[in-house]
Amino acid sequence: MATDSALPWPSIFAGVRGVLMLAGGIFALISPQLALATLVWVGGVIVIIDGALGLWGLLFGGRTSSRLGVAITRHILAILAGILIVAFPAMAAAIGISTLVIVVGIMMILIGAFALYVTIAGRALLRQGTFWPEVLSASAYLLFGVLLLVMPLSSALVLVSIVGVLMILYGLFQLYIAWQLRSIEVKVA
Repeated sequence: MATDSALPWPSIFAGVRGVLMLAGGIFALISPQLALATLVWVGGVIVIIDGALGLWGLLFGGRTSSRLGVAITRHILAILAGILIVAFPAMAAAIGISTLVIVVGIMMILIGAFALYVTIAGRALLRQGTFWPEVLSASAYLLFGVLLLVMPLSSALVLVSIVGVLMILYGLFQLYIAWQLRSIEVKVA
């Protein structure tokens, strides 16, 4: 008889991550002016949740990785980047908006690079059908980080739209991963 009590949690958390990213991305595309004022804070909260759920899923939810330390570092960086984004108003006055954008861009690149490394290095440990969504998810972080470094601050509305599209893509990837994880049968001997 198969018992898969640990199986639903990774799929549920991937689904929650996907829905949160989709909601933020759709909001950014529908109302970029309003989203510009609120998306920074909401995006920071979402990145914190993403890092926390990923870390929880990795440590307690049955996910495996051949490079546990790198995977944990990726999720901790996501949490730190989210905290940095949420603290934006206070930090903007202290260090300036352009410096903050550069720091967040570098952190997003590091998160994407760590996620891509863990995915490729641990490819054999990934469940069937989750390799490419994980690669695309990591690539979305990388692209977001690069865009933050090269996009001028004067094009903030364009950046909000690009972030909205990236969040929708990431959300769709996470929902696909949740669907794949949910459809796997675990057989216990």
